[in-house]
Amino acid sequence: MMSLIKNINIRTKFILLFAILLISISILGYKIIAISAYNQIILKDVHSKSKAVLSLQNNVIIPLYNLRQLSHSLVMAPNKNIRKNIQLEIDQIIQTLSHYFEEVGVFSNDTCMVWNNYKKLLNKTKEYLDSEFEEGAYLNITTTTKRQFDILMNMLLNLQEKSLNNSTIAYNNAVSKTEEIKFEILFIIALIIIFSMIVSWLITNNIIKSIYSVQHGLNNFFKYLNDKTTHVGKIELFCNDEFKQMATIINENMLYISNNVKQNEALIKNATKVLEALKSGKLGSRLYKSTNDESLNELKNMINDMIDNLENRVNTEINKRLEQEQLLIQQSKLAAMGEMIGNIAHQWRQPLAEISAIHMNIQVTFNFNEFDKKYLNDKIGELNRLTSYMSQTISDFQNFFKPRGKPELFSVACVCKDAINIIISSLKYHSINLNLTILNNTFTVGYKNEYAQVILNVLSNAKDIIIERKIENPNINVEIKEDNEYSIVKISDNAGGIDDSIIDKIFDPYFTTRHKTKGTGIGLYMAKNIIERNMNGVISVKNIKNGALFMIKVPKKDQK
Repeated sequence: MMSLIKNINIRTKFILLFAILLISISILGYKIIAISAYNQIILKDVHSKSKAVLSLQNNVIIPLYNLRQLSHSLVMAPNKNIRKNIQLEIDQIIQTLSHYFEEVGVFSNDTCMVWNNYKKLLNKTKEYLDSEFEEGAYLNITTTTKRQFDILMNMLLNLQEKSLNNSTIAYNNAVSKTEEIKFEILFIIALIIIFSMIVSWLITNNIIKSIYSVQHGLNNFFKYLNDKTTHVGKIELFCNDEFKQMATIINENMLYISNNVKQNEALIKNATKVLEALKSGKLGSRLYKSTNDESLNELKNMINDMIDNLENRVNTEINKRLEQEQLLIQQSKLAAMGEMIGNIAHQWRQPLAEISAIHMNIQVTFNFNEFDKKYLNDKIGELNRLTSYMSQTISDFQNFFKPRGKPELFSVACVCKDAINIIISSLKYHSINLNLTILNNTFTVGYKNEYAQVILNVLSNAKDIIIERKIENPNINVEIKEDNEYSIVKISDNAGGIDDSIIDKIFDPYFTTRHKTKGTGIGLYMAKNIIERNMNGVISVKNIKNGALFMIKVPKKDQK
């Protein structure tokens, strides 16, 4: 049976469990209906026997007592008129009893014979009275007629007692049969439960083993992402259900991802060296290694093109240095090109620093034997988000005014958490405390990655100004709430605020208060365009006590 379960898919397994449940319910329902029908028959039998006892009491015994009393009244009546009325009642009762004794058919021949004799004696009493022989009527009614009445009443009482006994026997039989059926139902229920538990255990055990195998394989893959010397093993499942198909797909993707990780890592290292060479003024370095990541390949081509272009422009400028009238134009071109490279370098500087910090954090954690699964998953998630952000930064910068993809419904709180996770290691490194307060987890429609970039940009600016001003006990507060129309994110710091003379210019393109080697002012300009142009929202800034407060408002949407 275990072999059969391994070879059927998960849907069929659950259908099998559901079928067992339906069959169990059907059997119990059938037994309950059968018990109800049988109980109706038993109750009908008991009712019939009880009805026979009641009928005998009401239709025979009570009328006989009335007849006996009326017979005495007839004898004791003072005149003929009264006797005539009493006789009419006696005749009516005799007629009714005769019909019951002769036609109902519940009495024996002896009982009917005693009744007929009693009826004759009553007629004899009438004859005595009609002949005005009252003494004879009195003797007849008090002696012979009384003895016949007693005999008849004894027979009827015995018959009544027998009927009562039959009713009691029927009731006892019903009680006994009900107990037998109760134990039968309990036995059936026990069998169904045992069978269901066995089948359910076999099915769930098979599913759980498959889940554990997939989990073990994924754990090994995550270890590989941290320690590239670890071998990536395949997930082996000995079944033919959906888990087998999923394991096959995961194995293929793990192999593909491991190859991509190696290529991406090599390209990122090479890109870092090229950017460092550019910062030192060396233009001869190029990116040669490729990867399967389209965005990284675009980045490589873009950097190479920019270096080629920059190198060509520098050579052109050197060749035309003697032409004084072109000197300013060439310097302007060089500055513009350097500004573009600086913009990209500015966007990449923080993620590269974050990656470096994470690597150092992993090394320290490993050396102190505090390395665990949760920590690994967290760090892998941070690295993946950073590399995705680095790739997305180039795409966003290249096609900023033409956002890619369609707007989607997303949680503001979740996106803020994602942005915080990217920068949290750097904040901790600089001993900056970040407080996140979620008053309302609201939803909005827009470009999720661009919105995350806005949050990250504001947080990065707050961090940089805190470090630049060497603030003691630095804090960044993030508050998420809503009003009737907007999802609102408030980001504040205690870095001393923004000079009132420039606070209205900070969203202008390329406006910055820092040296160009530390910033170009493109970040807040991009943030304003993302929020106000692409998401129909509002981003604003004002000074508060001890710092600045950025407020990001986008139209909220109901979650559907």
